[in-house]
Amino acid sequence: MRNAFLLLVVVALIIVGLGAANASIKFDFDLVFGTWTAISLIWVALVLAGVVLVVGLVAAWLARTDASRTRRKLEAELQATYERLRTAEAQLPQEPQESPETPEAEKTPEAEKTPESPQPQEQSETLSSASQDDTSPGATGEGEVPHAV
Repeated sequence: MRNAFLLLVVVALIIVGLGAANASIKFDFDLVFGTWTAISLIWVALVLAGVVLVVGLVAAWLARTDASRTRRKLEAELQATYERLRTAEAQLPQEPQESPETPEAEKTPEAEKTPESPQPQEQSETLSSASQDDTSPGATGEGEVPHAV
């Protein structure tokens, strides 16, 4: 709200400054119910600056109240979601926890349980030699990448 007020004051001061720069301009203001004669442009600028300031502050206040209303609505929805989540978690069956009295022999690491797999070195050697044959041109050295045309 403070930032909006500062911005509106700056805009109002610019309007008043433009009106003051053209204060020598005078005109007649005709309305249905009367006529104002020889009105200086500075007075019109002051009225316009006041209207801009008031309308801007009202608009900022309305935007702020709408934002707070939306925030309260979202907070209420989030609270209801948390409550449903807690009740759903409470209804889940509890998993049995491991007892600390389990002997160390029964607790084996995953690496010991899985059988040894063959080393992938053989596969990588055949793959690397095949990929070099496909991608390297005849006269270029190792490590050079051919340019695509």
